[in-house]
Amino acid sequence: MMDKILDILRNKWIKRAVSLLSLGLPLFVAYIDWLAFAYYLEPVNNVPLFLLYILVNFVFAGIMFYTRQQFITKLVVCVTPILAFVLLIIAFGQWYLIVPPIVTCLFTFLAAGLNETFKTILGTVYLLMFVVGTLVYLTMLHFNLTVRTFLQISECDITKRSENYSYSPDGSYRIVMYVDDAGNERSLTTYYIEKTEDDIKLPYLNCYKHLYSQKVLVTMDQSSVVYKWLNNNELYIDGRAKNIKELFAQAEELRENPEEEEEETDAEVLTYYESHDVGIEEYYGTAATTPAVAEVIEPAGESDFE
Repeated sequence: MMDKILDILRNKWIKRAVSLLSLGLPLFVAYIDWLAFAYYLEPVNNVPLFLLYILVNFVFAGIMFYTRQQFITKLVVCVTPILAFVLLIIAFGQWYLIVPPIVTCLFTFLAAGLNETFKTILGTVYLLMFVVGTLVYLTMLHFNLTVRTFLQISECDITKRSENYSYSPDGSYRIVMYVDDAGNERSLTTYYIEKTEDDIKLPYLNCYKHLYSQKVLVTMDQSSVVYKWLNNNELYIDGRAKNIKELFAQAEELRENPEEEEEETDAEVLTYYESHDVGIEEYYGTAATTPAVAEVIEPAGESDFE
């Protein structure tokens, strides 16, 4: 019985068929690249998630070791390290996310039935790519540059993201805080609005899309910021109402037609009170005369983040 099983496993057509499954590894790593680039990854349960992640990488490693002499597998082991390098740069510092695919790529590359000279040359190129690329990226980080800011796609630094969110009544939007130098009395807090329709839920993992989120306020005095959802599409924040649907529509239009972007933008660096040189007590005294606004005013420092 065992001999029959071994004969089946040695069959070249079986190996060629199984080698097609190795194409799943670059697709899997590319998907992780996209999640790490566009989403904030929030584990629901760390241990099962990490074990599942290890298991998926282990299965791919086993498949590719079994089919190491097949052309498709040889091609995959030559391409996947590039995707693993992209993951290293995008998710730098999130080692639980980076290490398993890189170990899988290293193992399968060394085990693959490639020409030894070709393997040595390509391996040297990849080693230099990882070493030099890491040093260059560390230099970028020293100047507060990330891949997203370098590409001028997003200014969000997910390491400063607060996991306390406030959702619109219908759950379509989420307001998120990014706190720089938390604990400092003059720490910089940035408020962004994110769409929830593109969020992804995976086993033991919530993926919140922050790419193309819209900045609504930057303040050095978080305690004085008042915010409240007026309805599904309108947010009252720091003394003004913002139509979120229109905000995203304008941003999308600018992405599609960047030449129409205005030369001057209204950068909200100060709070409403600071920019208008009005004390918070004085502001409350005047703003409360407007019924629509008075209904949402609450004591300084309170919010509906839950």
